[in-house]
Amino acid sequence: MSAAEVLVIFLSVALAVFLALGIVLLIYLIIIAKRIKAVADTAGEGVRSIVGIITTLQKAAAPAVIMKFVTDQINRFTDKRSSKKEEDD
Repeated sequence: MSAAEVLVIFLSVALAVFLALGIVLLIYLIIIAKRIKAVADTAGEGVRSIVGIITTLQKAAAPAVIMKFVTDQINRFTDKRSSKKEEDD
């Protein structure tokens, strides 16, 4: 057996080992990518839920602000009338 034959055998074994490791690594990378996608999808659903809640609160907040303004104006008007009545008495 010459040195060239030994070198060919050695390189063939090394290539087979690296090929097997590459296949295993590729399988793990695919599994990890699927898990990352699942986490990202879950996070996206959570964000969409929060956006929905915020939108609902914004829709409810606008009438609440208007109602507070109207209530304050009514209270001011009634306070002025009651203070005028007290001065007249």
